[in-house]
Amino acid sequence: MRPCAAFAVMLACLAVAAPAARGQTAARAVTFRFVPTARAQIAAWIEGPGSRFATVRLTDAVARRGLGNRPGASQMNSGYHWPYGRREGVLPVWALRRLADGGLAFPRVIFQRRSEGFASRDSCEDSTPDAYYCLSFSIETTRREGLDAVSCASPFNGDKGRFVTAADVANGYSEPSAEGPRLLGATSPYPPRRDFVSCANASTKPPCTGGACQDHPDSTSFADQARAAMPEIDAVTMATPPGDQPIAFAFELPADWPDGTYAAWVEVNTEGDYNASYNDTIYPTPKSSDWDMWAISYGYPFRGQPSVVFHLVFPVDAGVRTASTSDAFGYGSLYGVDDPNGVFKPIDTTISNDATTAPGSGVDRLRMHPDGYRLRVDIGPPPPDAGTGSDAAPDGATDAAGEAGDAGDSGRPPPLCIPGMTVACACVGGGAGAQTCGSDGNHFEACQCPDNHLAPRDDGCGCDCDVGGGAGGPLGIALLALALIARRRRRG
Repeated sequence: MRPCAAFAVMLACLAVAAPAARGQTAARAVTFRFVPTARAQIAAWIEGPGSRFATVRLTDAVARRGLGNRPGASQMNSGYHWPYGRREGVLPVWALRRLADGGLAFPRVIFQRRSEGFASRDSCEDSTPDAYYCLSFSIETTRREGLDAVSCASPFNGDKGRFVTAADVANGYSEPSAEGPRLLGATSPYPPRRDFVSCANASTKPPCTGGACQDHPDSTSFADQARAAMPEIDAVTMATPPGDQPIAFAFELPADWPDGTYAAWVEVNTEGDYNASYNDTIYPTPKSSDWDMWAISYGYPFRGQPSVVFHLVFPVDAGVRTASTSDAFGYGSLYGVDDPNGVFKPIDTTISNDATTAPGSGVDRLRMHPDGYRLRVDIGPPPPDAGTGSDAAPDGATDAAGEAGDAGDSGRPPPLCIPGMTVACACVGGGAGAQTCGSDGNHFEACQCPDNHLAPRDDGCGCDCDVGGGAGGPLGIALLALALIARRRRRG
């Protein structure tokens, strides 16, 4: 490699390994901390000056499995890994506020040819094997009481859907609901699923015409369309966290985001969260000729309490501080379409708010931490248990698990991260990926990058530094040494 090229590579590697400090101050990170209930769907985001908006985390069912944007009427029954029914009420405050702040909408997904109220196909084959979703052939195993006790008992073929067309919209394409037909527009505030490989291509024949593949050609672009509308979606996707376990994750504010007043948001929802105001009697299974036998007889009416929103306002400057709340800020729309701007209602008596009589329900979807908060954010250098730095947490007492903060007298160092948590990571060629904290809490797994990017090498540098005869050559060793020195200086 020519000297000037090698020098350019050195500069690039040092830029990744040790980003320039903001003046001489520590990096500005916002660390979210909370304890979710089981089966919680979660969106966490930050809003800042000048309509700045950043999604920080989005649970897998919404971000990757297409829960909010898939075939099937929104009021269709649900069940274990139920394959159909667009759940537009799952995280509506996040979804609609993202659009209001300039985020792009996603193309809407509908059934290929069957009615939106039909959970089973007609005489036309429109389905292919599905590795995640399933429909049980036993009515009892599809009930609400069986959500935590069943599994997909047999292979399932499902309709992955297609995008609604301009002609569909012009002709008044709709889905059935208890209130009557609901017109469907061309876009959705939620991403389509991107957890499968379509068998289709541009020449695939439509269903019922004898083709070997029953997926629609549109399905080949579901993932690309999701990333085009939301480029950061891979980096922010997180697994549904285990119930009653503290989690923490950090977001480092971009360098061009100014100091000022910011807001941290967490929206959380759990399906079938019944109480006296929201239950299967008040919101029963819709029954009419618009629904087939499978949609009426199987599954359970999932419409329990709507999403609950937590919100904290805090200043960002050179200081280190903590903000927390034990109260919910409001709740979202049951159907997710009542208000186009993501406006929500203040918490009232229709939402459960008693951790003793209704644990994990309503407001208690974020459980009360022993330190007296449901949501806490730490502003300042990223702490070690958020996986992006080595500084101690602001309170200096405990990490997000509430058990293993400082090493104390044990002689053991504090953990690097919380097992199972995810953080963003840089990919070769630009873009961002995601990596998960290992089970020992002392390492991160390999960076998972989008298909068109490569993961960084695990050599202490976030770019490909294989120059000067390889990473073990003189220049490679020098680059690695400089990177480590820069990183150590930054931590010091």
